[in-house]
Amino acid sequence: MIKKQKDPITLILSARSLVPSSGGDGKCWTFVYKETSGGEKIEVAKLKKTNGQLNVRGAVSTADLTAGVEYEVVFVVKPKKGGCGWEHPVIVILSVPGEQGDMRRRRQVDLCGQQREDGGWIELNVGDFTPESAGTGQVVSFHLLQEGQHEKMGLLLQSAVVRPKSTYRRS
Repeated sequence: MIKKQKDPITLILSARSLVPSSGGDGKCWTFVYKETSGGEKIEVAKLKKTNGQLNVRGAVSTADLTAGVEYEVVFVVKPKKGGCGWEHPVIVILSVPGEQGDMRRRRQVDLCGQQREDGGWIELNVGDFTPESAGTGQVVSFHLLQEGQHEKMGLLLQSAVVRPKSTYRRS
């Protein structure tokens, strides 16, 4: 499910739309409800256990965004206490088609180094992009991966957010 907020346009992709529903990856996830700080209950995906590759992926169409506005993509996640495998880095990938050719950014992120002291949700920045033309409908995709056959478990995934970068400047 994609939730669209206007003025400025922000797209929020639910956890259910980001994780596989079948195959080996689909068996590794369960869906639970967690309460937000505002008291709202939201559905999140919980990684039960896997020894395979972690692969969370999403995509949006540039037709749903505003041309010429710089957007950023973030995954909203929370490593759980007692989880394992997060001492290994995760990989975030942003793939953006464009008039000048496709652009793909890939980088490693230390998830352990991102954890908040209060155990709250963290935003993993995937990257930023600017849709070139209005209404072209090209697909921008983004991934959160962890390769390797080591055990992984205890990660909560809330959503992926595609939002105007200038609206969310961090201090």
